[in-house]
Amino acid sequence: MSAVPHTRVEYDLEFTGGDYSDVGQFAYIPHRVIDEFGGGIQEAFKAHTGIDPVHIVNYNLDEAYDANGRFLEDWDSDVTEEPVVNAPGR
Repeated sequence: MSAVPHTRVEYDLEFTGGDYSDVGQFAYIPHRVIDEFGGGIQEAFKAHTGIDPVHIVNYNLDEAYDANGRFLEDWDSDVTEEPVVNAPGR
């Protein structure tokens, strides 16, 4: 079974734009969530984390990680479904 791909988004609650040389925190946004927002990472980040996207420092849509932050070297770009467990109303 392939791991569900996520995009790693670096953010810092103190960051609101400009140059950034520190190391922020990371959120892993499932590709299916990004797809739900038409590929809009800012909207997907806000929906998934509840954090204003103005705090996004960096992301790369060409890389994929699993939900635990492990880099996926051979990820399948066709896998966007995430198993739904105990998700009422879906």
